[in-house]
Amino acid sequence: MSGDRQLVREAIATYFGGSPGNAAEGIFYQDGPLNGLGLGTAYPYTVKGAPDAAYTAGQPAGTAFGAVLSVRLEETLITRLAIGGKTSGFRGRHYTAVCALEVISYGQLLETAEASLDELTDGLLSMIYADRTLGTTAPAIYPNPPYFGGRLITQAGEGETGIIVGAPFWDTSDRAKGRGGLAVTFGALTMIQA
Repeated sequence: MSGDRQLVREAIATYFGGSPGNAAEGIFYQDGPLNGLGLGTAYPYTVKGAPDAAYTAGQPAGTAFGAVLSVRLEETLITRLAIGGKTSGFRGRHYTAVCALEVISYGQLLETAEASLDELTDGLLSMIYADRTLGTTAPAIYPNPPYFGGRLITQAGEGETGIIVGAPFWDTSDRAKGRGGLAVTFGALTMIQA
C-alpha cells in the first residue's frame, strides 16, 4: 500500500464538514455537525477562492457569519513497529494535519465575529475530544488488515504533538465584510499492517 494521504484528508473534511457536495463543483463537504456554529463548507484540500455562498451554506438567509475549513497535511513522520520476520509488523504514518478556518462576517461589530470564531473553534476541539479516530472506526470502511483495528486514523489530536490553536487574524479593510480565521494543527496517526 503506497499511502493514505488522500484518505486522511477526506476523513478529516468529512468528520467536520458532513456529506459530500456535488462532485461537478469540486471536492467539498457540507451540512455537518459544525454547521450550527457557522461552518458552511469543508474542503479536503486548500481551496483557491471559495465563493461567499460556501461560507454560509446551510445557514438561514441573511446570516452574518460563516466559515470554510480546508485541510492541509504538513510534515509526516513514518515509523515502523517490526514484529518478527522481514516485513511483518505495522507502519505508522504520523501526519501533521492543519484545519484552516477562514471566516467572513457581514456584521458591523468585529467582536461578534470573533466570538463566533471562538465558538466554532471550541466546537471543532470538542469533536476531536469526542472521537480520537475522527469517525473512522466504523467497521468495513477501513478493513483490517491493512488498517490497525479496522480504523483509518488510530489517534488524532492530543498525541505527541498535541493540538495547536493558532493566533486569529482579521482583515477589516472592507467595512461591509470582515475576513479572518485561524488554524488548528494536530497529529493524525495511521497504522497499517506492513
